[in-house]
Amino acid sequence: MVEDLNVTGMLANRRLARHIADAGFAELRRQLAYKTQWNGGRLLVADRWYPSSKTCSECGAVKAKLALSERKYDCQACGLVLDRDLNAARNLAALAANAATAGSGPVAGRGANRKTPLTGPVAVKRQPGTAHADQTGTVPPQGGTTFNPALTTAH
Repeated sequence: MVEDLNVTGMLANRRLARHIADAGFAELRRQLAYKTQWNGGRLLVADRWYPSSKTCSECGAVKAKLALSERKYDCQACGLVLDRDLNAARNLAALAANAATAGSGPVAGRGANRKTPLTGPVAVKRQPGTAHADQTGTVPPQGGTTFNPALTTAH
């Protein structure tokens, strides 16, 4: 889940403009989109006007105004005091959980559960996040080819 941010509007803030320009939000979102699709998932985008920072993640109350300088979210309705970014993250996670997903589960895996050869191993769906640190996510090594002189033909 990502938020559709108004980066052009954020660049108008002189104090933050250089940091925002260096962040490369467009490249980050592009990579998230292609990697999510590659792993059989779906990238959910929260609307630009979704009040993720202004909404209480506990009771759902929405503040009318929330200054950028306020780093702690303080709910007047239920008394929740939480870091502003953590509160927004919880709201986005709840939004993603409520979104309808495609496929048979939360994220559809690639492949199928069926035997390929009669005596071979069972193909298992590859789920996102199951690779080990030493694996790159690409095709495993195929092994070297061996030269067999009996298979060559001489003319």
